[in-house]
Amino acid sequence: MTSQPKYLGSLVEYLDQGRFRAGLVTREQDRHVALLDAGGREKLIARDLILVRYSDRKADPANLAEVLGELEAERAELSSELDLNLLWEVVHEQGRTFSADELAELFFGRRSAAASSVMLEALLNDRLYFTRRHMDFEARTPEQVERLRVQAEKIRMRSDEFREMQRVIRQILHGASDASPEEAAPLVAKLKPYIENPFTRSRDLTAMLEQAAPDIEPVEAAFEILDRLGEAPKLPRFATIAGLKPDFSQPVATEAAQAVAPDRPETDGGFSITIDDEETVEIDDALSCESLPNGSLRVRVHIALVADFVAKDGQMDREAAQRATTVYLPEITVRMLPDPVSCEAASLIAGEVRPVLTTNVVISPDGEVAEASIYPARIRISQRLDYDRADQILADPEFSGELADTLGKLNLAAARLRERRRRAGALLIQRREAKVRVRGDDIQIEVIDTASPSRLLVGEFMVLSNYVAARYAADHRIDIIYRVQPRSSGDFAGQRPRLSLYPEYHAGIGLDYYAQFSSPIRRYADLVLQRQLIAALARPDRSAYSQEELLAVLAGAENAEAEGRELERRAKRYWTLRYLERHAADSELSAVVTREGASAELTDYGVRGTLHGAPHVPTGSQIVVQIGRVDPLRGWLTMDYVRPASEVIEEAS
Repeated sequence: MTSQPKYLGSLVEYLDQGRFRAGLVTREQDRHVALLDAGGREKLIARDLILVRYSDRKADPANLAEVLGELEAERAELSSELDLNLLWEVVHEQGRTFSADELAELFFGRRSAAASSVMLEALLNDRLYFTRRHMDFEARTPEQVERLRVQAEKIRMRSDEFREMQRVIRQILHGASDASPEEAAPLVAKLKPYIENPFTRSRDLTAMLEQAAPDIEPVEAAFEILDRLGEAPKLPRFATIAGLKPDFSQPVATEAAQAVAPDRPETDGGFSITIDDEETVEIDDALSCESLPNGSLRVRVHIALVADFVAKDGQMDREAAQRATTVYLPEITVRMLPDPVSCEAASLIAGEVRPVLTTNVVISPDGEVAEASIYPARIRISQRLDYDRADQILADPEFSGELADTLGKLNLAAARLRERRRRAGALLIQRREAKVRVRGDDIQIEVIDTASPSRLLVGEFMVLSNYVAARYAADHRIDIIYRVQPRSSGDFAGQRPRLSLYPEYHAGIGLDYYAQFSSPIRRYADLVLQRQLIAALARPDRSAYSQEELLAVLAGAENAEAEGRELERRAKRYWTLRYLERHAADSELSAVVTREGASAELTDYGVRGTLHGAPHVPTGSQIVVQIGRVDPLRGWLTMDYVRPASEVIEEAS
C-alpha cells in the first residue's frame, strides 16, 4: 500500500553519517523520498532519516541554492552560540526529559525549526552531557559526566593528532621547531581562543600543554608558543595570561566621565603634601602636620574619598568588585577604576581641591595617640613630592620653609609611632624590592629601598589611619572586617593574619585594632569599608552593608588581591630573569647570602636564586656570583659562587 505524500515540495533535513543535510523533496515512495541538494543533484534516502521539516521556508528548484545558503548561514550562527556544557549546567538538576524543541527554546530564547535542528544535531552527536530516550533527552549526572570526560581525555591523548601537536609544542618550547606556518596553523588556531578567554579554556588543551611542558603553567606555555610563532596577542604577556581587561565597557566609562562628588564645604587641611613614586597618577593619600605647645604633634592623614564618586551597585562599582584591585605589571597597569575617577577626579592632585576622609590625630611625645577623630572633608592639596625628593629634603638641614618644616615634623611623628609599635612587639621588617618596567624591548630594573625615611614615614601614617578608623568602628559598633593576628605563646610571625568581624589584637602590627581603609582607589575592599564608614558618620544608625554582605564582598576581594599579588610577583621575576639572560649571563654580580648559603639575592636586581659551590657562608654575607642557569619561562635562577665581596674591596684598594 502506497503511503500518502507527506514531504513532497518541502524543505527537509535528514541524517547522513551523523550530520544533518538539507534538500527539497521532489518525489515520495513507500519508504523512500527523492530530494534535490544545493547542487541540483537528486538523491534517494530512507523516509525514516528525515528529522526536520521547514514548513516556514518555501523553496523550488529555481531558488533552492539561495534558500539553502540562507539556512546554512543561520544554522552556522546558532551553532557558534550553542554550548552544551552551559545547557547541561542549567538543566541537569531538573530530573526530567526534554525534547530538542524545548531545549532549543530554553537555550536560544526562541523556538524555530533552525534552532531545533541545530540543537537536535548537537544532542544526537553528544556523548558526554545527555542521554537519548527515543527522541527526548535527559541530562546525565555530574558523576557520569566526569567519568565520561576522563575516558574521553584518555582516548584523545592516545590519538595521532594529540601526539603530533604535543611534539610540535615541545619543539617550539625548546627552540628546535622546524614547523612551517602551515604546519603550525592548527596549533595557533587552538591556542588563540584558549589564551584570550580564561573562562572557556578547554580541559583537553590544558592536558596537552601540561603533558608537553609539565614544568610550565599551561597558559604561560600557550603564550610563549604564540610569541615564538609571531602570533602573540596584542595585550602584554601577563595581562593576557591572567585574562585582565585594561579597557572598560562603555557604560562604565560613561558613568566615570559623568561622576561628580557631592558638594562639601572646603575645610582647612593644613599644608598637605603627597609623597609617591614619580610616575604615580592615582594618588590616594596626603599628609599634614603641625606642632602643639605641649610637644605633641597634630597629624592629619587625608585619604581620597572615592566613595563620593563610585555609587554602590552602579556600573563602576560592579566592575570594580569584579576586578578587586589595580594590578601593577612591568608592561602595563590594569586599573580597578577608570582613569577619569582614579587618576583625575578622586586622585589627590597638587593644587586641586579634593574630597577626602581625614584622620585627625594628636601624637604625644612618647608616641601615644592622645586624641583622634575621623570625618569627611574637602581640602586643597598643597604640594607633591616623590620619594627621592622627600628623602633629599629630610637628609639636608639646609632645606627650609613650610615644606621642609612639615616634612621634618611628619618624620618625627612617624618615628614616635614606629617606636611605640616596636615596643609593643610589632614586626618591623623592610625588604628591598625591585621595580621592573618593560617598554617594548627595553627592560628597566630599579631596586627600591623600602627602609628609606620617606617610605617609612608614609607607611607609618597609613598604619595610623587604618588603626584610627578601625578603633572608631569598634567604639561605635560599625560593622567592618578587621584584620587580626592574636598573640600566642608560639611564634606569631608564623601565623597568618586573618579576617574577622570582631576586633582583636594584631601582633604583627602591634596595635589593638586594625583594618585596611587607606587605598580605596586601587583596592575594592578598602572602598567598601570606606563606604561603610562614611554611611555611619552621616547617620550612626545606618549601614551601607550587612555583616553577610561584608563577608561575601571582602572574601572575594581578598582572593582576587592575592591572585593579583602573585601575578605581579611572577611577572617581575620573569622580566628580571629575561634581563639577566640578555645582559648579565657572563658578568660577575654582587649578591647577599640567604638561607645559610643555600640561596642568594642579587644586590642590584632584588631577585633570589639557588646558590651553588659556596663554602660555608653565613646569611647576610656579601659575595660575588655568576649566573649558572637562567630560565625566565620556568622561573629558574641558579648562581655559581665566585668569591667573597671583601676580596673585591681589597683588590680595589
